[in-house]
Amino acid sequence: MENVLKINSLSKRFGRIQAVDKLDLAVIRGQVFGILGPNGSGKTTTLGMILEVVAPSGGTFQWFNNVKAVEARKNIGSILETPSFYPYLTAVQNLRIAAHIKQCGTDRIETVLELVGLLDRKDDKFKTYSLGMKQRLSIASALLSDPPVLILDEPTNGLDPQGIAEVRDLIKEIAAQGKTIIMASHLLDEVQKVCTHFCVLRKGIKIHEGSVEDTLGEINRVEVASADMDKLEKCMGSFPGLESVQKTGNSLFVALKPDFTSTEINDFCFKQGIVLKKLVTQTNSLEKEFLKILKEHD
Repeated sequence: MENVLKINSLSKRFGRIQAVDKLDLAVIRGQVFGILGPNGSGKTTTLGMILEVVAPSGGTFQWFNNVKAVEARKNIGSILETPSFYPYLTAVQNLRIAAHIKQCGTDRIETVLELVGLLDRKDDKFKTYSLGMKQRLSIASALLSDPPVLILDEPTNGLDPQGIAEVRDLIKEIAAQGKTIIMASHLLDEVQKVCTHFCVLRKGIKIHEGSVEDTLGEINRVEVASADMDKLEKCMGSFPGLESVQKTGNSLFVALKPDFTSTEINDFCFKQGIVLKKLVTQTNSLEKEFLKILKEHD
């Protein structure tokens, strides 16, 4: 596995404030890596340092196995802070200016506009765009040179639910193309739905790192209920995929053996003449794990 980014003891101090404290991190090619933490935890400062817009107080970082900084930056698309475009110019005109600054040519303008879903609005002025459209145009600008790495700082910040969903789907689509994405966010649901790996920062210190899948674990438990709970409980006792069963209130919580799902439960009960009025698969959430991680480091 190839390291896209390697961070060693990276630190940043602003006067008496230690914004980032000896951060160690590795991002592998193809990962969607989330830097998670509350406001003020050092996320944006970290992105600023690895993009060389903030000078570190200590430590080092390497892009692409120590490629020179000038060459590395040509392979990184980034969005920091608020999207900045000329309000009275169209999307195409703004992207032509961005391409000139990036010295990457204009041949990909329509390609990236189509990718972000703005091709039909390419000739509309930027000032007429919604917040979600403005953010998508920023992502289009970051993708103009077709970089293998994309860095996003709070990409859904300030968006309404529809805008959040649009940007989230766009990030997934970009990741599916094989690009490595590094994004900072304080939104747990966003990281859970988009990222493959993540770390948690608190007051500039990394307190957790791992894959989303491993952190959440596999929860294979189903809540079931029927009009005749006694009959259902007896039926569940003979279900071949049963690991354990617990009755709580008016429901049974059934822990399943590996490779068994709620579908098998439903089919089994139906064949036994039982119609389920409740069949709910239990899921874990990053919010629960995040709170657990914070509690462990109090």
